[in-house]
Amino acid sequence: MRIPAVEAMLRTSDFYMIGGRAQARMLDPQFNLDENVIEFNFVVGDRPPSRVRIALQELPGVIDLRGKDFLIEFDDAGSGFRVWDGPPHENGSDVVEWFTTEKLLWDRSRARPGIHGLNDVRELATYDLLYVGIAKKGDSFDRLLARGHKARQEILANEPQRYPGARVSDETFLFLFETDPLIMQTFEHEFDELELSGDYDAKRIVSDAEKAFVSLLKPEYNVEKFANYPKGRDGLYGTGFRRYGYVIGEQMAFNTAHGTVRGGVRPDGMISNDADAIFVEGETVTFFRSGVDFPTEDGSLAEP
Repeated sequence: MRIPAVEAMLRTSDFYMIGGRAQARMLDPQFNLDENVIEFNFVVGDRPPSRVRIALQELPGVIDLRGKDFLIEFDDAGSGFRVWDGPPHENGSDVVEWFTTEKLLWDRSRARPGIHGLNDVRELATYDLLYVGIAKKGDSFDRLLARGHKARQEILANEPQRYPGARVSDETFLFLFETDPLIMQTFEHEFDELELSGDYDAKRIVSDAEKAFVSLLKPEYNVEKFANYPKGRDGLYGTGFRRYGYVIGEQMAFNTAHGTVRGGVRPDGMISNDADAIFVEGETVTFFRSGVDFPTEDGSLAEP
């Protein structure tokens, strides 16, 4: 089923990744009806469980009910739960809050009200990076979802189970990113309006970002590894930028046999100093690690 509002959001992306991780589950739910609280264990593979407490009365959708009754529909398989303003699935009833395992991690990274615990979000949202791709024309929805995608099909056919009893399709995740350039310019002369316009070639930035991540991490299903990066005809090399770089503005991380890159985000959605960074200056590419090469968001550095 295609949902127009979701499709419109996905079409804002033209940079994507495919990752693998053991399926997450919400297990052993306990309901405190007097306090309107749900507690459960958030489990990923063999990792120790993370205890989660959902204060239902703090959720914005429940607050909007202004004291009216609501019902909880918790999936027996542990994939998520929904809050309804009436009997689930009946005419006139609507979902006022919903959580899948991955949405719960994302909401917690943004400090959404009502979610307590899950202080190890980035560790739980760590994936094996299998493929990095872009939409040179159009958007990620067309490139990855609307049409057949060779690498995605190969991944579903060839990847092993990460946890007994799981299906590979349940352990494969699609990440559709929206690139958000921040361009800083220094002028040593009188400038005109054209120089301040902020115009840039979005597709060229996306193309360069693909090469940066692939050349650093070498995902298994990317055939072309861009060994000559930052050189390339359709990237940013030679376009006049003195230096440029890339970070992942989400509380997640990606692993390959060649290294790990960690993202970071503040609750307000701004990029955090917890994110690693790839920087390019001339022909030199440098990978900076948060907490090692510069302080983390809380100012800490690893012991030398």
